Amino acid sequence: MSLVKILNVNILNPTASFLAPYKFEITFECIEQLKDDLEFKLIYVWSAKSSTLDQELDSLLVGPVPMGINKFVFEADAPDVSKIPKEDLLDVSVILLTCSYMEKMFTRIGYYVNNAYTDGEMQAAPPATPQLDKVQRSILADKPRVTQFAINWDDPTQEEQPPVESVEAMMAGESDGELDNGDEDEELDEDEELEEDDVDGDEDLDETEAQDEAELDDEDLDEADQMQGDDDDEMAVEDESTPMTHSAMPHAVGMEIE
Repeated sequence: MSLVKILNVNILNPTASFLAPYKFEITFECIEQLKDDLEFKLIYVWSAKSSTLDQELDSLLVGPVPMGINKFVFEADAPDVSKIPKEDLLDVSVILLTCSYMEKMFTRIGYYVNNAYTDGEMQAAPPATPQLDKVQRSILADKPRVTQFAINWDDPTQEEQPPVESVEAMMAGESDGELDNGDEDEELDEDEELEEDDVDGDEDLDETEAQDEAELDDEDLDEADQMQGDDDDEMAVEDESTPMTHSAMPHAVGMEIE
């Protein structure tokens, strides 16, 4: 169980100039007294090829952390454009807000960022040298990608569990990275169980029908045996009451058998 839960992240300036600082109002809950501080970082990702190209915009230590609900504002500078190729300054990038305890990350929240000119003519024909003072960034604040890591809060040096979603998958748009997919998984499991129940039900029905048919066959056989027995009894009675004599023999001999 995580001792710290991020309750809300309010981006104070989701739409701003490319060069403006980032501002986040972060609300989290701590359910137990922590021995060390929490560390928050903001990372700018402009390429999915390698994490070595990422830029750490700023970091902040928060502590000592009291139990209960806490809130603070985290501000970080814009990325260093000298470290980003000109052709990668515009279009879509990603920012990652991470939270760690004793150097072990337990929460990562990613946002897509769209960088574009506000001027229509510049959008149609971007200048060879980007004019960043005319570039506006728009953070998709209502679509965060949250990744949870399981850590040992008593001994965070132990290896954490693999993340639910990788940054590469987020950059490629391969996963929605929603925080909670439990309901969907439960619905999927329920559907599978229903399908299994249908199959089992069909098999049980087939077995029941086969048993009914076998019982019907047995009943028909018993009925046929009974009828045959009755015929035999009638024949026996007739034989006893009217025994065949020599006078009756010619009629029997004269019958044609087909």
